[in-house]
Amino acid sequence: MTTSDDERPAWLREVELALCAHPQIVLTGNVHDLHRLPDPANSGAVRFMNLVEGLWSVARTRGFGAMLTYSTGVGVQLFAASKSPQPPEVAAVLRTAGVELGRQLPLSMVRDVLTAVVDPQRQRADLPPVALVLTDAARLFFGEMLSPEERLLMSAADRLAYAATPVGAAYNTVFWVLDRKHDLPSWFVTGNHTLRITAIPEPDLETRQRMAGDLVEMLPGVPDDPDARKLLAKRFADASHGMRLRSMRDVVRLANASGITGDRVEDAIRAYRVGVPDNPWQSAALRTRLKGAEEYLGDRVLGQPDAVHRVLDILARSVTGLAGAHTGSRNAPRGVLFFAGPTGVGKTELAKALAELLFGDENAYLRFDMSEFAAEHTEARLIGAPPGFVGHDVGGELTNGIRQQPFRVVLFDEIEKAHPRLLDKFLQILDDGRLTDGQGGTVYFTEALIVFTTNLGIIVRDEDGKTVENVSPDSELPEIEERVRAHIEAFFRHLLGRPELFNRVQQSIVVFDFLREEVAGLISDRAVQRVVDTVARLFETTLAFSDEARDELRDHATFDLSNGGRGIVSAIEKHLVNPLARRLFLNPPQPGDTVVVKRFEQEGQNWKVVVE
Repeated sequence: MTTSDDERPAWLREVELALCAHPQIVLTGNVHDLHRLPDPANSGAVRFMNLVEGLWSVARTRGFGAMLTYSTGVGVQLFAASKSPQPPEVAAVLRTAGVELGRQLPLSMVRDVLTAVVDPQRQRADLPPVALVLTDAARLFFGEMLSPEERLLMSAADRLAYAATPVGAAYNTVFWVLDRKHDLPSWFVTGNHTLRITAIPEPDLETRQRMAGDLVEMLPGVPDDPDARKLLAKRFADASHGMRLRSMRDVVRLANASGITGDRVEDAIRAYRVGVPDNPWQSAALRTRLKGAEEYLGDRVLGQPDAVHRVLDILARSVTGLAGAHTGSRNAPRGVLFFAGPTGVGKTELAKALAELLFGDENAYLRFDMSEFAAEHTEARLIGAPPGFVGHDVGGELTNGIRQQPFRVVLFDEIEKAHPRLLDKFLQILDDGRLTDGQGGTVYFTEALIVFTTNLGIIVRDEDGKTVENVSPDSELPEIEERVRAHIEAFFRHLLGRPELFNRVQQSIVVFDFLREEVAGLISDRAVQRVVDTVARLFETTLAFSDEARDELRDHATFDLSNGGRGIVSAIEKHLVNPLARRLFLNPPQPGDTVVVKRFEQEGQNWKVVVE
């Protein structure tokens, strides 16, 4: 691997210039990653370096004689030197500070080391400059408030930053390595013009493509054709969106360890992210189940053939891996569904049926009632509280659930009731297929099926603020779909001010029809049959109905369809289950008996069953 100096990342070129003008440099951001850099000690050949190696690669070209590192628990180490194992400039620092290499130091002695490196009184014109890298600077401090020793350390660093003088063409330089610059006291980093704050960014596509070009050579079973390898490297770079270069290298190690060949590099990345080598989405059993999916789903959710057909189209994209192909996104969730329609028509039931269809278990879904997340602070329930807050070590319900089982259906019921700030989290999930929890960990949704439900567009407010029907059971499905879609768009674009969220779900909107009378009768019959089956199982008794009782019960159950299937089930409970339970409790049947319901009679506010 070879490269030119012009291909070095911008942050490293910035550091090289800063060595000449700034005695202290703060490095933040992607500080724990690998970097693909030219090695001056090896004729400019490119190799993978960590941050400190990268800093030394530019410091030695600027005439630095040595680089020391300090980390908590390890102490001062001589990382590299241009001459002997311990050149005189290093010996001078250690002697002045009164420390030895490799010993853990109290903060007072860390201050002595920093002073010995930077203090102009120590400098000799005949010695080259020295760099000190505080590799875990944030761990020098404990708690929100600085202790007296910590304040003395930072005060000394602040004084030395202004007192430093150049040694030849550079300064004796101190590097502060941090995840965030705010890990240092704000009074130290704000307004201090002697400091250079350099952010190391996450690798962009071009950087990942260069890395992938080197790494594909190490994948098992890669083709010999150079053009095929270039195509494979491009696939690798595209699929590794959001990953660091160190993670890309580890993906190759995982592929070699598990026998995943180069042509399946996306599978290796998926296994690295979610930690599961098997892929249920590609299983033969799932494809077999999907062949009878329309009949199965249609039987589970009655009266919604158009919704079922639309859902199966989206599922087909998910199973074949074509989800997101039209947008070029390889990191979006496996599928996104936005169920809209009247209450009680089967939206939640269809989500449960999908979980059983896809993963063989109706309980393989994670449900959130978004009416419980109407307040801003409830965000912590989803992703976990940040460090320092109560319960930060518990994690979030959503992030924990996906981390434990990445292959599942995630149901967000009544999404319109969630606090608008939570909707921004869904944008990250829909775009990147990942979410950062309260502890800074990344959770991937690339193998999940995301389902939103809403009742938006059924009942709306008129110009006077009164609630009116936007659609009614008398409307045909095309009209219902048009009106509901229009209201959902207006809600997200204008009322919430989140047009970007609507843009990401508009092609996934599935509008459900009202419950029609013929379907209501079938739902009523099924609910009654479940009661019959339960009585047979618990009492070993046959429950039967006269024609009059069955017709009367159906009339009660389907009298008012405004509450959909839930209203039917509630009517069955009121007119049959409750009075039948009283009758069986007072007069328990014997095994083998037959209880025939002849009719229903009302007694005040209650109902009773007349049996023979």
